[in-house]
Amino acid sequence: MELHAVERKDTGPKRKLRLLFVLFISILLIVTIYSNTLLTMNLPKVWTEEGKQEPLVQNYSDSSVLQPVSEVELSNREGWNVNNVLVKEGDRVTKGQVLVTYDNQEAQTRIQDQQSNMERQRLMMEGLQDRYIEAEQSGDDQKIRGAKRDLELARLDMDVSERNLRNMQIDLDIKKQIVAPFEGLITKLGAVKDLPSGSAGSDVRISNSSLGYQFSLQVPSSVIKSFKLGDKLNVQVAIQGVAQTLEGTLTEIKNAESTNKNVPAAGSSPSPPVDQKRVLVTVKSEDLQGGEQASLNLSKTSTNDNGMVLPTKAIHGEGPTKYIFVMTEKKGPLGNTYHASKVFIEVGDTNESEAIVLKGAYPGQKIITETSEPIQDGSRVRPK
Repeated sequence: MELHAVERKDTGPKRKLRLLFVLFISILLIVTIYSNTLLTMNLPKVWTEEGKQEPLVQNYSDSSVLQPVSEVELSNREGWNVNNVLVKEGDRVTKGQVLVTYDNQEAQTRIQDQQSNMERQRLMMEGLQDRYIEAEQSGDDQKIRGAKRDLELARLDMDVSERNLRNMQIDLDIKKQIVAPFEGLITKLGAVKDLPSGSAGSDVRISNSSLGYQFSLQVPSSVIKSFKLGDKLNVQVAIQGVAQTLEGTLTEIKNAESTNKNVPAAGSSPSPPVDQKRVLVTVKSEDLQGGEQASLNLSKTSTNDNGMVLPTKAIHGEGPTKYIFVMTEKKGPLGNTYHASKVFIEVGDTNESEAIVLKGAYPGQKIITETSEPIQDGSRVRPK
């Protein structure tokens, strides 16, 4: 009886110790798991996509305002007063057509004075001719030579006066009016009757209809590289509110600054800039007046034999050095963890939202496209 009582006394404390030990281990496991969960919740969130093995379609659409290929401004260089305005804005004119006439009393008075001076010279020459005849009749060689010399000088003066008068009349004929230098359209009229020329800017602005109109756009290099100068393009133009398709000609291709129209998501790097070309397209039509909205739509499909198509927002780096972050999974006793691995890539054709990755991207990869905060190579992350 006493032995059984002792055993019962001994098993009581031992049982309590075992229970305490089990309770401690349980609490430790719970705390470990909970702390790991808290740590995971504080990790950067990432959004992933898998690359696609498909062609890259590049669509481009933009618009601009038509401007004359050639346009000149005309005014009276002497600032003469406007006598009459014979055209209005929007008028189509022919080469040589009179547009504006001018009046200048001072110029006309100078011509009249010159004419009076020449009449006076003619009268003087008649007197010199009479003196020369008298000298001839007198037989005095000295008088003859003097009279002949005076007559020749008078004739030279008369020649100078005639040339001056002729030039003054030509100058007046030119300056008294403005004529159209070519067939065109009056795009601006600043001449005001009875006011000096140039009072409101140039008197007339005229565009050359034969050369047409043009507009400029910035196009991704990957799209425009399949086109060449002289290629014909379909251009949509709104003429008096009616959409029409006109034939345009590619007349210029120049380098332009690279741009990036995509706005990066919070925590993600900006997409790589897209190489651009500045193109100039010329359009001709009798219905155009300038200032119309012209739209251009281009499309190109890039072949993709061995590459992967990725969102451009997943690509980081500048210049030739480009890289992506790939999410990898590691298994552990307390659960799987996820890490960001930096992978350098080679990029081919791009558009504003996608790019062909020629090297470094493979099927099945979890490509990180967005993050809640900046990450680095090896950073632990939490998939969204």
